[in-house]
Amino acid sequence: MIVRRSFGGFTLLELLVAVAIFTVLGVLAYGGLRNVVNLDAGLRDASQRYERLEFALLVIEQDLRHAAPRSVRDELGEQVPALRAGLEGDVLSLTRHAPRLPGYDERAALARVRYRLDDGSLYRDVWAQLDRTPGTTFSTRRLLDDVAALELRFFADGDWNSFWPPAGTTARGPIGAVAGADPLPAGVAVEITFDSGAQVRRVVARSG
Repeated sequence: MIVRRSFGGFTLLELLVAVAIFTVLGVLAYGGLRNVVNLDAGLRDASQRYERLEFALLVIEQDLRHAAPRSVRDELGEQVPALRAGLEGDVLSLTRHAPRLPGYDERAALARVRYRLDDGSLYRDVWAQLDRTPGTTFSTRRLLDDVAALELRFFADGDWNSFWPPAGTTARGPIGAVAGADPLPAGVAVEITFDSGAQVRRVVARSG
């Protein structure tokens, strides 16, 4: 009598089905991993944008809070108010108290700051020398990208103005006696509009 043995194994059809199943599972796993990677990259990008926005708002707020009533002279010798915005194309320029360093005269611890929009980016320029000449240089830093507009409103005498100084006010000269100091707003409302349409608002109250 002949005994036939059956050997365990896969048929060709079963192998093809198994390969197809593993292929589908691999594609699904790769797609899920790619989504996780993309999500992680998106979260990191959003976090970096948020940190840059918070830093920019902090810098603007500090500049406004430390504004000094000291007018300056520009490269042409023209007198410029201590704080100017919304006039002659200025986004914002102001004199501010700079961090005091040991060994420096506190009266000279002032700097001139300017904010400008250039090709969708918000820049902050700083002059260590207040009264400038044509050869005076400044340092600059790009704070934000994809900015459509930076709008400011200034609160003084119970009313809000879209420009500063108020109509009829002129620069009064270098800081000295209170009577000779430039007027400064009691508060400033800052609104940044991005190309995406998103808006950020911040109100800065000044103590003097």
